[in-house]
Amino acid sequence: MYHRIFIIIPIFVIATLSYSIEARGTLLDKLNYIAGQSQYANKIYGQLQVPFSLETAMAASMKIALESCQMAFKWDRWNCPTSDFIRRRTTKAVLMDREDAYVTAISTAAVLYTITKDCTSGIIAGCGSSSDKSFASQCSDNPQEAEKLFRSHAHIDFSDDFYGKLSGHNYRAITNLMEKSLNKQCACAIMGPRGNCGKEICLHTLKPFEEITKDIRQMYDEGLELSNTPENSRVMWDNIPLDVLVYMNDSPNYCEPDAVPFWNGMRGRQCSVGPTGEPLSEEERLKCRQLCTECGYSVRSQNILTESRCNCKLTWGFQVQCEMCVAVQQQHFCY
Repeated sequence: MYHRIFIIIPIFVIATLSYSIEARGTLLDKLNYIAGQSQYANKIYGQLQVPFSLETAMAASMKIALESCQMAFKWDRWNCPTSDFIRRRTTKAVLMDREDAYVTAISTAAVLYTITKDCTSGIIAGCGSSSDKSFASQCSDNPQEAEKLFRSHAHIDFSDDFYGKLSGHNYRAITNLMEKSLNKQCACAIMGPRGNCGKEICLHTLKPFEEITKDIRQMYDEGLELSNTPENSRVMWDNIPLDVLVYMNDSPNYCEPDAVPFWNGMRGRQCSVGPTGEPLSEEERLKCRQLCTECGYSVRSQNILTESRCNCKLTWGFQVQCEMCVAVQQQHFCY
């Protein structure tokens, strides 16, 4: 008897829902109707959602921001080392230099991107696909909503002094970039009588973060240095374009040691290699040579023996046995 009850209820619910949906005219209306009638589904699905956590979002976005920064600057004198990135991210510089502005910008973009995608996927309760909106609005990326959520939890507030105005401009520049990074994607919902599309469903999605990283790098390259002078204190901030970053000091001479705290200079700097240690291409060799000669050094190559696990196989008892393989890897340094 109990088995019959459990079978009948879902069939009745599905049949009732199907009958109601069939009364709707278009596919888009059907989808919106499903979204509006999803209280039962939300009750079940809501148990799998989590409330928004600023700490979780910051931790997840930190990895994205760091990897993007190191990829963007791997052939520059300042190559975004992990220790320097974390120092700039977690401490407030007395005088904001160009790299401080970039680290803050890429970190802000990464956390807004992370929150936006989590809202769209329904991971976070109360935003994105878990909110009471139409189907198209539910499934679209909404960086504006993510920014409001981030601002309310992080208590974003900029002071009236010159440093605060610089920080406020850079924050607005990133939020503006995120809104400009939305792409409209449409698919046909109903075919017309002559084979043409009668009605479309359109969603807005953020472009890949790799492309956003390139935009922020351009904002860095075209950045404006503004010193704290009486003239600049009267700058009309609304007239500064939102496609550039602003800062107080230009980059120091990263050829020299101690250009910033715990910086070792360019002597002994290893040219970037791929994640699997593959040799440099001809183009990368040229970049490596240029990187070293800019600081008065030449390229020195060394053969390094590396050990790695290889030829792994699963044995009885579900144990993995691997061999140790030795390979010679050619690495390039500035000396």
